[in-house]
Amino acid sequence: MENKIIVGVDVAKDWLDIVIAGAARVARIDNTAAAVSTWLDQVAPALVAFEPTGGYERVLRQGLRERGILFVRVHPNDIIAFRRSRGIKAKTDRIDARLIAAFAAEELSRRGIRPSIVGDETLRELAARRHQLVQALQAERCRLALAQAASVRDSITLVVDALRRSLETLEAELRAHIAADPATARLATILQSLTGIGPVTATTLIADLPELGHLTGKEIAALVGLAPQTRQSGRTHYRERTGHGRPAVRRALFNAARAAIRHPSPIKTFYDRLTTQKPTARQGRPHRCHA
Repeated sequence: MENKIIVGVDVAKDWLDIVIAGAARVARIDNTAAAVSTWLDQVAPALVAFEPTGGYERVLRQGLRERGILFVRVHPNDIIAFRRSRGIKAKTDRIDARLIAAFAAEELSRRGIRPSIVGDETLRELAARRHQLVQALQAERCRLALAQAASVRDSITLVVDALRRSLETLEAELRAHIAADPATARLATILQSLTGIGPVTATTLIADLPELGHLTGKEIAALVGLAPQTRQSGRTHYRERTGHGRPAVRRALFNAARAAIRHPSPIKTFYDRLTTQKPTARQGRPHRCHA
């Protein structure tokens, strides 16, 4: 990426703060397709980096995809660590844009840049909506179990019925959407051939983990937040923890693993081995060196 234009973007609901790596000026444009298109005509970047913001980056991402411009969705934890390494405490949209641009130019270039895999946006939206309906339905059923007044129970029952019908309709649409694409349908079939993985888990993996099949197992584990993070200082070893990444995928995999260990399967064999082996020194309490 040497001598190429690398851009960092801080995404907000209504605007985008944009800065070219190494430049001082931060431009602000509307978060609209027309504004993004005009900006791309003027700048023609080689790489654009931005943080995922729950969907507000969709317009920018679509504009970049249409023009074949390389882009990377930077994990917020990477930017937090990069901010600390530079000793920056202030936080504004413009400062964030500069940090993202610097991170892309310095860190990503050194690591090697891999294009972001976007996946099926419609499937991701449908899967996210299903999760919302399931949560809402569970909450209403809990309220129904506690309600005493007849009028309150009638009101909750109406909501439960409406949510259940909406969920059934959405799940039918999800199945149809997956079946309509041969490659996606084949992947869903392969995933469900594994013990513990049913239609819901398969849909979650396909929707929220489009990198599946494109990255190594270790890279996928790190991306999801399942790779243990080593913490060591001198001769002191701290407990390794997992976290961050993609919580929806972790929840789905946890439920799948919990089901798989109840039946003969490679996962059950692996689980039994882990739970029966004796802990090593590194798996116990931290070792501390005393003077």
